[in-house]
Amino acid sequence: MHLTADLSHIGTIDTVVVANNRQVLAFKRSFSKQHPNTQLPDIFSWQQYLKNYWQSQQFQNNQRLIDATEQRYLLESSLDACGQTIHNQLLNEVVKNYDYCANHLIELTTLANSKIQICEVFTQWITYYQQAKQQLNLVDTNDLGGLILKDQTDLKSPYVYGFKTLTPLQQQIFNAVNYQIIRSERTNIREQHCFDNTLDEIMASALWAKQQHQDNPQHSIVIVCPQLSDLQHQLISTFDQTFDDQLVETGQKSYNISLGLPLSQYGLVEDCLNLLEISDQLKTDKINTTLFTKVLRSVYVHGHHQEKSARHSLANRTTALALEYFSLNALTSIIDTCPILLEMIDQIKATPSVNQSLSDHLLSFNNTLSVWGFATDRQLSSSEYQLFNKYLSSTLTLNQLSLHQGKCSSNTARHRLNEMTNQVVFQPQASKTNIQIIGSLEAEGLHFDQAWVMGMTHDFLPAKLNAPRFISSEIAIQHQIPFSSYELVQSDAQDTLANLSSLADKVVFSYAKSHFESEQLPSPLLDFPTESDPQINAQVIPITTELIEDEITTKFNKTEVKSGVSILKDQMACAFKGFAHRLDVECYDEPHIGLDRREQGNVIHTALQYIYEEVNSKSALLALEQTQLTKLISQKIYSALKRYQNSGFKVIEQDRLQSLLLKFIETDKLRENFRVLATERSVQVNIAGLGFNTRLDRLDKMDNGDQIVFDYKTGSSSTTKWCGQEIIEPQLPIYSVTNNTQGAAFIELNSSSVSFKGLSKDPDSLPKQSSYKGKCQEWDDQLNSWKVKLNQASSDFQSGQAQVLPNKTACDYCEFDLLCRV
Repeated sequence: MHLTADLSHIGTIDTVVVANNRQVLAFKRSFSKQHPNTQLPDIFSWQQYLKNYWQSQQFQNNQRLIDATEQRYLLESSLDACGQTIHNQLLNEVVKNYDYCANHLIELTTLANSKIQICEVFTQWITYYQQAKQQLNLVDTNDLGGLILKDQTDLKSPYVYGFKTLTPLQQQIFNAVNYQIIRSERTNIREQHCFDNTLDEIMASALWAKQQHQDNPQHSIVIVCPQLSDLQHQLISTFDQTFDDQLVETGQKSYNISLGLPLSQYGLVEDCLNLLEISDQLKTDKINTTLFTKVLRSVYVHGHHQEKSARHSLANRTTALALEYFSLNALTSIIDTCPILLEMIDQIKATPSVNQSLSDHLLSFNNTLSVWGFATDRQLSSSEYQLFNKYLSSTLTLNQLSLHQGKCSSNTARHRLNEMTNQVVFQPQASKTNIQIIGSLEAEGLHFDQAWVMGMTHDFLPAKLNAPRFISSEIAIQHQIPFSSYELVQSDAQDTLANLSSLADKVVFSYAKSHFESEQLPSPLLDFPTESDPQINAQVIPITTELIEDEITTKFNKTEVKSGVSILKDQMACAFKGFAHRLDVECYDEPHIGLDRREQGNVIHTALQYIYEEVNSKSALLALEQTQLTKLISQKIYSALKRYQNSGFKVIEQDRLQSLLLKFIETDKLRENFRVLATERSVQVNIAGLGFNTRLDRLDKMDNGDQIVFDYKTGSSSTTKWCGQEIIEPQLPIYSVTNNTQGAAFIELNSSSVSFKGLSKDPDSLPKQSSYKGKCQEWDDQLNSWKVKLNQASSDFQSGQAQVLPNKTACDYCEFDLLCRV
């Protein structure tokens, strides 16, 4: 990484200002190469240039320069004082627009006189903020440019390099101090490639980088990715595989990816914050289940290694409480298995919670982490050590905020700490490697021996129009704010392309036609081939193969099975899915809070069973007064939910079911006369020699003698699931072909509708419904069709048909995906 500019006229006493920190490093390297054994000149990025001026002037004034966190706090306080509801997205936008005003020389009076309400409100916020700074004798980085313009006497004439476009403030300052531009040589040799998808594009760039490095180990190589933050995981995974860097420390990898993340996104810092939050909850004995289980599994908490198994068991027992919040007394019988953990918890609970300054809270937080023995048992890796030090140094910001905020609760202090970790960006120290993966802004103004720019889509160049939120479009265009007009967007795109094209003597540009199933178009600024590059795979060495017929397995000799309905359902959906039932694979429910969908369905079935066992006919329903009916439903719901532990979820479910079941029974009263013969009955059936039990939800007998079988559904349902090429929902067809019935129907029970959807020999045996039946036939013909399909499915299962040929819904929620080649 270096510059192509001629630096022979630059001397040790000169001052150089470049666009960013990466250009600072490149300038130093290039200067040392062109001026060996010579002291470096003063080289600053733009932000460093401003702060260097401030440091040189500090002895002349008693003002204090605040950092971004303190600036953000004061802006937040200003918005609050103006009665504005605050959230992070708004605050980010305010900071960005405040920066625009400073860098593009937009006076607040200009916004105030615009007669646009949002501009006037923004002006009010910033005016309040400026007054607060003045009262506290503070300045921020946006004030430094104005101070330089007022005092130009002692400033050297700088050399300027690497700025794509100078902002009006930069232009004015550099003009005032008689700057000179350092120009670099530009190349324009390009090679374009197109790929089918983003993963192919990343793989191709990784293999290219590896080949370039093998051919010329001393060459500097760059891969530029405009979507670096979005694709970081795919890039790291692919480059780790390509360079065999899995499980290798960041500082020792064969490549360096230049991407810092907020502190809060690192596991170590997240565990720090979790421990502080759980400590407050332990003192109030209202503990969040999810948070507590995270703490139990943290590798940074003292005693993790000794009590690992017991803590994981405790975490599982905590989840099994099925509560969002719980009291520690609920774990009395098992928490003793973790004596180290229990001792730390007792120490935390013994520490009182008090309102105090942010500085004092910071000391308390550090003491709390000491009680938890944070990171004392575990030898931190180099990256973790750097991260923890960065976290500790960043928390000192709370000392500065103490100057503005009075005594507060621990909860408020933690909120400030969380805000800080969301704003502070950290990247572990990079390895000393010649292969760099960087973003497009970082790349501009640099030169490498080899360069590949990926992601050259129409969304990247030209960029989208993006006017600032609190500055009117007219003012934004007048002051040249980037991306505020199509002309500025087009000009920026051309400058960006010129800079990227000069990254190396020859630059490879690429784009992918699709990105995670979303289609993409190439940037119109480059001519890409229409045909995609062939997929790049590792070298394939032919080996002798043996063809095995695996679509048919051995004959099934058992005559009785469990879950027969599921077997036939899966056999018709995908023969392999049906065959997989032979393997007796156990499936486990995911841990969950509250009642999951299956449990909600079971409760509805049970409540309706209890109701219709007591009131088993339409006449009996009609005889009930409304208060009696309401009371009956409430009692049966209570009985159905009795086995579940008391919680807010249970109360909500009770209220939901009261309304839903009352709505259903009112609908049921409108049917022709019926008598309930059975509810939740287990029935033995036999389909083509395969015997199994099936459970019917409800069987009614009508006045005309017809027997109708029902299936309760809490989701959407349709008779088309019975009448296609495969029977998608075979439970009612199975019962109907093996028993004397004259109709079958789904009873759809959900918050949006209560309805009957089915088929019957006598149309009057079911409530009126849509006349459209799709491919369904008259009842007797439909029974024959079901019998043929069910017998065929049973025979296929027993004969060992196991083709992997799923229908369009077979793979949804499939429990055998780890076994399946698809």
